[in-house]
Amino acid sequence: MPKSDLELLPIRFDPQNFADHSTELHGLVAVKAMTRLQENVISLESMVTVKLQFSRGLYGYPLAIGKAHAEVSTQCERCLDEMQISLDPDINILIKPESESLPEESEGLENSPDFHEYDGKSLALSDLIEEELLLSLPLVPKHEDISLCNQDMVAWLASDEGQNEIPDEKSDNPFAILKR
Repeated sequence: MPKSDLELLPIRFDPQNFADHSTELHGLVAVKAMTRLQENVISLESMVTVKLQFSRGLYGYPLAIGKAHAEVSTQCERCLDEMQISLDPDINILIKPESESLPEESEGLENSPDFHEYDGKSLALSDLIEEELLLSLPLVPKHEDISLCNQDMVAWLASDEGQNEIPDEKSDNPFAILKR
């Protein structure tokens, strides 16, 4: 479905109410409140596409299952050029009030679910989505294939000019005298 056909989703919501009514959300979330994501990319579109289904999960906590999609620009670590990447995290999160502690038996669960805490009243949808987008960012962003990189920059970085040179004894290095 094109973004132009999607509606803006609510800024805040009650996870308990959404889970009780099996609410389904499909629409857009504004990124202006996603400051941590903005700090970790060069640029991003103003809206993120989100599709979520709410139900009850483990221990009766609200469960959000779905997907998010965002297009971002980041810096390739190989050639230092800007590159576009798609972030498409699968979302599968239990939403727990921060005032409640988990039952002791949850510590031994082999596939323990991810939890997102909130104040117990309402949750900013952008907070939930931002966390998942941040986790889907590559640790070392780089073009999928080196042929997509800026070849001039790759060649320069591989050359002697791109490497840190070790100063000669004859240079103005104040520690050169220690070598004698």
